[in-house]
Amino acid sequence: MSLRDIIGHRRLTTLISRAIARESLPPTLLFAGPPGVGKWRVARAAAQALNCLEPVRDVDGLAFDACGRCRSCERIARGVHVDVIALEPDDRASIKIDVVREVLSRTGFRPFEGKRRAVLIRDADTLESAAQNSLLKNLEEPPPGTVFILTTAVPGVLLPTVRSRCMRLRFARLTAAEVAEALVRDHGQDEAAARAAAPLADGSIGQALALSDLDIGSLRDLAMGLLQQTSGRADTQTRLQGATAVVAGLSKKEERADLAAVLRLAASMLRDIEALNSGADPRVLANPALTADLSSLARAFAGDRARNAFGAVDRAITALERNAGTKVVAEWLAVQL
Repeated sequence: MSLRDIIGHRRLTTLISRAIARESLPPTLLFAGPPGVGKWRVARAAAQALNCLEPVRDVDGLAFDACGRCRSCERIARGVHVDVIALEPDDRASIKIDVVREVLSRTGFRPFEGKRRAVLIRDADTLESAAQNSLLKNLEEPPPGTVFILTTAVPGVLLPTVRSRCMRLRFARLTAAEVAEALVRDHGQDEAAARAAAPLADGSIGQALALSDLDIGSLRDLAMGLLQQTSGRADTQTRLQGATAVVAGLSKKEERADLAAVLRLAASMLRDIEALNSGADPRVLANPALTADLSSLARAFAGDRARNAFGAVDRAITALERNAGTKVVAEWLAVQL
């Protein structure tokens, strides 16, 4: 996949493309950002651009990019290019020092078949401490012709000495529209199903795929019902009844995952409500099929209330991730809304 095929992250892919064109790409890079947003794809696309035999220039606004068709691009795409080395966590979610040492021993020689050697380390936070330390000298003084690209969702886990030797590029979450586009283009999902799942994904294609088995329609109804039940000046008892209805509608086997999905759907609806209140075009909504229902809630959630409600949903999601009980989380949120 070339840089121009990456969904989202246009500022970063433009920056990388320009640096490669000027032969000024830093030899040690750290791609940091939420999981499932495409960091690894960008790392591989950068490796292709560095080694393409027939690079293209000034295409789709990018100064320099891989052709995607030459022998080098094809071998990198298949993961068999000698000079593009990918390190990924093993079955125990770690990258051990022996593996790193073996790779470093190969960087002492000039690239064999490519223009540049690219060492790509996925989920670099899984590097054992000893493995991180073994990288330090090479990160500080990379061998000629070698580029290191580390990706991670939790850069704080890396040793400070590793972080300080890398130029960090920050990857943001994708928009719901970008997630839906990726689900359709790269994963063959139906467009309607992709648009339904995208608001749940919190900007992560990986999370959207993990949620593909959920009954999105039913969960959306629960989220809308909760907002409708709490939108007026309902008393506490009425609000708790709304929470009870939500919990009763969850799958017993996937209760926690279902409630997390309901909360994320509620958050996306509150964002849409705030957009409607600010006069945004309904076509930009994450839940366009619910425009009529959302419009009816807009007055009740006007002003600071939508923002406060969104904050409450965010805290409820955090509590759920920290293993709080589903019933407790649902009841607390119903009262806060």
